[in-house]
Amino acid sequence: MKKEIWKIANEIKEELVTDRRHFHMYPELGFEEHQTAAYVAKKLKELGLEVKIGVAKTGVIALLKGKGGTGKTIGIRADMDALPIQEENDVSYKSKHDGKAHMCGHDAHTAILLGVAKILSRLKEQLPGNVKFFFQPAEEGLGGARPMVEAGALADPEVSAVIALHVFDEYDTGKVVIKDGSFTASADKFYIDITGKGGHAAAPHETVDPIVVASHLVVALQTVASRSTDPVDPVVVTVGTFHAGSAYNIIPETAHLSGTIRALKQDVREATWEQIKQITEGVAKSFGATIATKIDLGYNPGFNDPSLNQHIKNAVIDLFGEDQLVIEEEPTMGAEDFYDFSDNYRIPVSMFWLGTRNEEKGIKYPGHSPKFDVDEDALPVGSAVLALTAWNYLAK
Repeated sequence: MKKEIWKIANEIKEELVTDRRHFHMYPELGFEEHQTAAYVAKKLKELGLEVKIGVAKTGVIALLKGKGGTGKTIGIRADMDALPIQEENDVSYKSKHDGKAHMCGHDAHTAILLGVAKILSRLKEQLPGNVKFFFQPAEEGLGGARPMVEAGALADPEVSAVIALHVFDEYDTGKVVIKDGSFTASADKFYIDITGKGGHAAAPHETVDPIVVASHLVVALQTVASRSTDPVDPVVVTVGTFHAGSAYNIIPETAHLSGTIRALKQDVREATWEQIKQITEGVAKSFGATIATKIDLGYNPGFNDPSLNQHIKNAVIDLFGEDQLVIEEEPTMGAEDFYDFSDNYRIPVSMFWLGTRNEEKGIKYPGHSPKFDVDEDALPVGSAVLALTAWNYLAK
């Protein structure tokens, strides 16, 4: 089957490039992917798939039934949203929407998944099960995966595993990078409001200076990772904003901090929340200020199922040989809402990275850079690996 899949992947390469460039030229932000979704749905319907639109606002789900419509069902996911960035690339397919651009590769993800649908549709009479294609909105911070699951994406028929890929600018085109177990971190936001007592800068003794309080708090929060967490369990607490004051000679009434918490384990994540609350309470008491802390829960820690990973590894080796497979040793503190498709770790999920770097073509910039781009030679590789992985999983 590997030969048939790779043959079709190469036959549709021009279509993959055309689709990717269309998405790149017309980027849409999270939960605004109306035209992207319409394009995707049209292509899927042309393949004869069962298509649902408007899932979690702008998501699209398609079902491909294999021989007899029986057997297991695997899901494959791609995210469709762009970033609020002004593109700086001088290419024919440059973004036509000012202030919006596909600087994280979601255009490639969407085109690659359409490619998987095209490959497996040609082979559906032999397909040993069913495939659900999840075209997800709003990965970039808004979290479109969870609403899709809550809308029933994993049901009717019941999905027993979900796979995905993400383009990766640190590896050359066609390399597949994978890691068993812990892969990505949780991503929570915290907001801290400090209320003191304002006054004249010449009489600080008559005030409770919220800038001083906030400064002590910024320093104290660094001890969460350095002194309150087991060194073998990575955690990040970063203060990203600090706002206070309006004039050089006035001590303000309030100060405001915000930041992010990243952890690879759920228990460490929860312990970090509690530690932040304890620190803020202690600092408030020490200075006589009032501090209110709010934590917004974001993406969950990502865990790649080793048995599902094995299907991906086998697909890469069968298609391209062991030289194209890279086993990653360390997780990333970046976050991905793809892992919400595990339905709170109820079913196995796995994501791999697909190398898209090509310095000879000038494709060398990191994701979220205004000069980010992908080497389109990687598109058929991604489609073929996902298609063969799904086939092998269903055949087991």
